[in-house]
Amino acid sequence: MTGFVDPLLDAGYRVVAYDQPAHGESDGTTTNLLEITPTMDLILEQEGPFDVILAHSFGTLITSYALAKRNFPPPSKLVYFGAFNRLMDALPRFQVIAQLPDEIIQGLGAMIYETFGKDVLESIVNESLVQTIHVPALMFHDKSDNVTPVEDSRAIARVWKSVRYVETDGLGHRGALQSKEIFEQVISFLKG
Repeated sequence: MTGFVDPLLDAGYRVVAYDQPAHGESDGTTTNLLEITPTMDLILEQEGPFDVILAHSFGTLITSYALAKRNFPPPSKLVYFGAFNRLMDALPRFQVIAQLPDEIIQGLGAMIYETFGKDVLESIVNESLVQTIHVPALMFHDKSDNVTPVEDSRAIARVWKSVRYVETDGLGHRGALQSKEIFEQVISFLKG
């Protein structure tokens, strides 16, 4: 997301950027949605309220969950990149990336279900959450994203009444975060 800092500053925005627990420069090696979401409350307390929220991948699910289930104050606009749809899809995707055997993922899944409850975890679905978010939104997803399938954003876009969905080709999972053309579209949306 750092690619957006200068374009947003140049457009007159004050930018607050942070790494979620176990992401980027933050401490830790593991985290989960129920641990991450309260960090948004801390950032809000120190830096908010926010006029705009930009989120990428799993961060889109975290943002939607905070807005829909934790009464996080809605921004005037949202921008999502490579949106993640279903929380429990994280396990098989992580398995592929980490090249873990089925037994480990099955054990991890059982432990997570036992800790948080299967019904709770399986109910955390972006395409359900966004139906309660009535904020103008712009969402990008690349057809060649090999981390979060484009079908995730397509499913979300089908039900989110306030979203404008843009599908790109050839940018992959993180390319939109460094694309001048995407920066321009985002700034135009935010200013419009």
